[in-house]
Amino acid sequence: MQDKPDVQLLLRRKDALISHDDALSRELRETRRSIMDINEQLNSTLPINSLPTELLLEVFGLVQGEPWTCDSPGRRVYSSWLPIQAVCRYWRQVIRSDPHTGSWRTIEVYSRLEWLQVCLMRCADAHADITLHVKSLDGETLSVLSQYTSVIRSLIIVGNLDVARRTVVASWLTAHHWLVLEQLVVTCAFYSSMPSQSPVNIGLTIENAPSLRVLRLEDDVLHPPAEHSLYPQRSSLDLRFCEWQVSFSQFLNILECMTNLKVLHLEKTFLHMVGVPETRRPEGSAASHARIVTLPRLRSLVLASNQYRSTTQILDILCLPTITSVRLLLDEHGAGTIAAALPRDQSLTFPLLSAITSVVVSAYEDDNWYSLLGRSTNHSHGFSAQIYQPSHAANVFQGDWAGLLSRALADFVDVFSHSPITELLVAAYSDASVAAWVDVFERFPGLENINLRGCEADTAHRFWVALGQTPPSQYGAVFCPRLKLVETVPSHTFPASEEYWTMPRVLRDRKERGHMLQELRSYRGDNPWQLDNESLPAYWEEVKQCVGVLED
Repeated sequence: MQDKPDVQLLLRRKDALISHDDALSRELRETRRSIMDINEQLNSTLPINSLPTELLLEVFGLVQGEPWTCDSPGRRVYSSWLPIQAVCRYWRQVIRSDPHTGSWRTIEVYSRLEWLQVCLMRCADAHADITLHVKSLDGETLSVLSQYTSVIRSLIIVGNLDVARRTVVASWLTAHHWLVLEQLVVTCAFYSSMPSQSPVNIGLTIENAPSLRVLRLEDDVLHPPAEHSLYPQRSSLDLRFCEWQVSFSQFLNILECMTNLKVLHLEKTFLHMVGVPETRRPEGSAASHARIVTLPRLRSLVLASNQYRSTTQILDILCLPTITSVRLLLDEHGAGTIAAALPRDQSLTFPLLSAITSVVVSAYEDDNWYSLLGRSTNHSHGFSAQIYQPSHAANVFQGDWAGLLSRALADFVDVFSHSPITELLVAAYSDASVAAWVDVFERFPGLENINLRGCEADTAHRFWVALGQTPPSQYGAVFCPRLKLVETVPSHTFPASEEYWTMPRVLRDRKERGHMLQELRSYRGDNPWQLDNESLPAYWEEVKQCVGVLED
């Protein structure tokens, strides 16, 4: 029978071994520490580490062109800072010691507070840019931020906030002093399908947000601040889907004081504005006595989906000498055309139209909308306008919206009548009359490039019919004598039809008159006209002889 082991002896041996292991671990740690100390001393002899801390930070900053990465959960970091900090202890100390380092000042919080607290502490007195996502918006987060309101330069709140949270956030913003806050952005989800909620007002004033320059609210429950004194210093005002509870005269007063405004974006902001004049300013002598509001530095203007009468009255009173970008979204109520909604003196409101050289005309009859998109040669100026028919009125006005492309082309002529248009692109599920095309050619004789590849075949056919007409004597031998390039889809006709040969006939006539098309790009695809194989080669041979280059 085997003897039982002495338990006490085994325990004493175990303790001795553990003590020995601890001693070896301490010795190993001390050895590693010694190695690290030696490495640190060696690092200090390197040329780059002999630079002053300020210059070393400048060197580190040169690698900050890399995109950010998300170090989930709870923070957004710049990938280039992490490898730098991992090089050696000295570099990590240098970065940690500088509150102006971008990794501390740009803070994105998803759920956890640890990273927010670390960054804010390391920012010291440097200004911080903070983005809060919905999961981080609780009492603890707001409590932490309340301690650092004096250093928060930019605050962005993003997420699907319920009304209770919005109320808490709005009250919290109003209750604190934001001495250096320059940008406030609140973008929440919309509850348009839900019963109307009680509005939540953001009661910021010039007293608690004296440095605010950029304000963006995107929410159907939040209401913008109504305090007039908050707006004169604004450089960007972006209100989307939130009702601004000011009268028309109050709005004009606010506009008039925003002399530094560069961006104005108002989308579904004036749906129930009161005090809007019933009629537009009469043309003629009364115009000289009307109130005009000049925004001398405005570069970008967006008026979208607001009450139609409010939009037209606002456009009537604006003078925008430096405007470079305009986007308008209008419903069909009371207008009928885009041109009818614009002020009569377009040169005063939209001087940028004189720089527009390229226009895209889009018309989609099934969806009841069309648009005009104009740009300058170097894309420094842009004008975009869309008009649509509300879905609830589609059946009532269906007849008025037939032949939508003709209507769109007529608007193109009216809106850009004084623009030096050289390029036109038409994309449409709608047809245009020959007369509409003739009006385009008469108004814009300097057209050089025309793209019809997004059109139905009948639209392309009528284009060639109009282009082949004999213009009045003042327009020269042919319409658009500078025309160089056309991109088109030939019309859907049968071989026996004379119309099938319209495009070759027009091209030959222009060639004989000394205005041969330099290039024709034809997107014919399969054989949509059900032509026999004998007709196609003859057709395309005729076309080829009448253009400089045929690109099929």
